[in-house]
Amino acid sequence: MVFIRCENCFILLVITVICSLFSFVLANKYSRRIYLNDKFISGIDPTRDGFRILLDDSFIETHLQPTLLPTIYLTAVPLEGIDHTAVTNVVYADSPLTGKTLHIEGLQHHAWYYLCVEFENFNRQNETTGMECGVYRTLDFDSKPVESTMVNLELHDATSQSLSFLGVSKGDFERRLTFTLRHGNAPIPPSEVFLLSTTNELDLKFSDLKPNKTYGHLCVLEEPLLSAFSAMGRRISVRRETCFFGNLKTRDYDWSIFESEASPYSSTPPQTLCFTLLFAVVAFRLIF
Repeated sequence: MVFIRCENCFILLVITVICSLFSFVLANKYSRRIYLNDKFISGIDPTRDGFRILLDDSFIETHLQPTLLPTIYLTAVPLEGIDHTAVTNVVYADSPLTGKTLHIEGLQHHAWYYLCVEFENFNRQNETTGMECGVYRTLDFDSKPVESTMVNLELHDATSQSLSFLGVSKGDFERRLTFTLRHGNAPIPPSEVFLLSTTNELDLKFSDLKPNKTYGHLCVLEEPLLSAFSAMGRRISVRRETCFFGNLKTRDYDWSIFESEASPYSSTPPQTLCFTLLFAVVAFRLIF
């Protein structure tokens, strides 16, 4: 067995390790990709066969300059029907973006879609990526934009202990609707949850409330249950909340009884009780 004597081997080994670590850190610094969590869409304008997407000015100036080699991916996934094939569009922003507006076309009119906008930069000194998604519906013949599946929502009845609502949820896709009373000064009651796959009429009631209390808004959280992926292979998950009304309030308990609300201590209606007493008085006078 032959041993090689080297007085400087330890020093050379330390230098080699330091150089390797420095090379790894430097390579990682210039190759890592930063995910952007900020919102970068200013607005969505639906058309009959697609959408116009307006991007934020600061986002364009920071992440879409030509020197950063940016690429934008648009994905539209139909929620209704059997065919859920995505429609995609790729924009190579190798020149300053004109008008800050992106377009995706060729979609069905009066239909709900997942709509996602993704971007990535290939500049090694500023490699960033991000994604923003939502649920939108293309226009129908009357050209009215729709922001929620809920239509014709109205307060049906308000008593001292309950608030009831009637409405319609329009859409032929699987979704979860969670209704909550919030932004009031009363304790928040349990939410009401509906699982729907078609257009349905909803009869919604919150019970066991406190009399003469403000419960604020009626908010609905809409969650499509279709599993889908974006053009860059990311899983799409969208939740959207819309609030209705503004000052929901239960009635005062004493006034409710005066206006013939059912009493918790008796199942006899007040009108029936009055007629019974009147009949007893008349019968007593006739007999005696």
